[in-house]
Amino acid sequence: MSTINYTLSKCADSTGKSQILVRVSVSRTFRVGGKTKMFINPKDWNEDEQSVRKCRKVENIDTKRELEALREQLNKLTHHINKALIEEQNLDAFETQKDKQEWLEFVIDCFYDPSVKLVRNKALTFDEFAKVFVEIRSKEENWKPAKRGHINQKKLWDNPAFDKLSAVQTQLHSMNPKLLMADITGKTRDDYQDFLVKKGFKNTTIENHNAYFKQILKWANERGYLKHGEEVIKHKVKKLKIIDPKAVNYLHWDEFLLIYNYEFDELHKEWELARDRFCFCCLTSLRHSDLSVLKKSCFDHPDDPTSFTFVSKKTDDNLTIYLNEMSKKIYMKYKDIPTENGLLFPTKSGDKMRRCLKNIAKALNIDREITITRYCGDRRIDETIKMYDAIGTHTARRTFVVHCLEMGWSPDDIMSYTGHEDYDTMKPYIDVVDKKRKDLMESKF
Repeated sequence: MSTINYTLSKCADSTGKSQILVRVSVSRTFRVGGKTKMFINPKDWNEDEQSVRKCRKVENIDTKRELEALREQLNKLTHHINKALIEEQNLDAFETQKDKQEWLEFVIDCFYDPSVKLVRNKALTFDEFAKVFVEIRSKEENWKPAKRGHINQKKLWDNPAFDKLSAVQTQLHSMNPKLLMADITGKTRDDYQDFLVKKGFKNTTIENHNAYFKQILKWANERGYLKHGEEVIKHKVKKLKIIDPKAVNYLHWDEFLLIYNYEFDELHKEWELARDRFCFCCLTSLRHSDLSVLKKSCFDHPDDPTSFTFVSKKTDDNLTIYLNEMSKKIYMKYKDIPTENGLLFPTKSGDKMRRCLKNIAKALNIDREITITRYCGDRRIDETIKMYDAIGTHTARRTFVVHCLEMGWSPDDIMSYTGHEDYDTMKPYIDVVDKKRKDLMESKF
């Protein structure tokens, strides 16, 4: 028959409280102690009863509630440990004291966080873990279900964490469909990066996947899913060569005006919303994702606005953006159109936006060639493409930054609009503008 006893640690914390320790005895060969993560003032502990002292009739109400809650918590922990002892059918399998200690620590961790899974469960694959990850995080963070469309029937949740997990899980399954959580080490992260290089992914994409994978592993480690957790998290994968292409893909001002002033015929009316959303971002620095939270109520004056204030969806920055005549004209066009949840613009997915923008740019012969240099591992890839193939939703934000620099705005002024946090993010754009000024000086002065 097992016994569970409690005692106080001899060491007190800065508040004078001591941690309650637990001792579990099952047999002569299975005795183990651990920390309960509960603290109490020594004067409130009954050493004879190995429990929280009973409250007096005349007692401070706050103290009484605190002690009663602690006693109840301690009783629940006792029940939890007893249940774990019953469920653990083979205690003799723990040969060393370290094994027994890890088992008790795991049981106590489970008491505080039911999502913790047994590290010794060597049968837990990454695919199985992914299901638990989604189930727990979707409840904790109130993920919204994805709108099921013909484009992606498998997308269950409309949440960045789900998208990141899906991207990593797809590639890990392709690399090793039977990858076990207990077998993940620092080398696994190296192998994952090498696998993505062999698959032909560009280094920027690989870096993103690596960052997603590390985020997921951190979450797993905090909940006890990793056997080699600290080593996995601290491991540094080989640094890949990155050339920042961000400022290359932007519209020249005459190209922007072509799109802004384009008159759509009846056959291409569906392009008009995409054009207006895109141009509004070009004129205000917004990301495409920001349009999904930009409501008409964000604007300072409904009938004659000068600015709007909103919280960026990606970074949670609170930004105030001022309008010019061109952006105000777009606002006036949509302010009286009924939309879902009071949004300024009717919704349009990123995929549909990209297709429409490419079609518009091609119809307007925006076909100048741009060369994009990227790396796949150590292999350099130079790709020359037409602007109508390169244009995308984020082209708008880059267009805003480059043209503001050309007009003489300071990086600090631009960053107050875009929400960029440091000068390094501005440098690729500044380099493009400096090169353009140099070329003008050499060719036209």
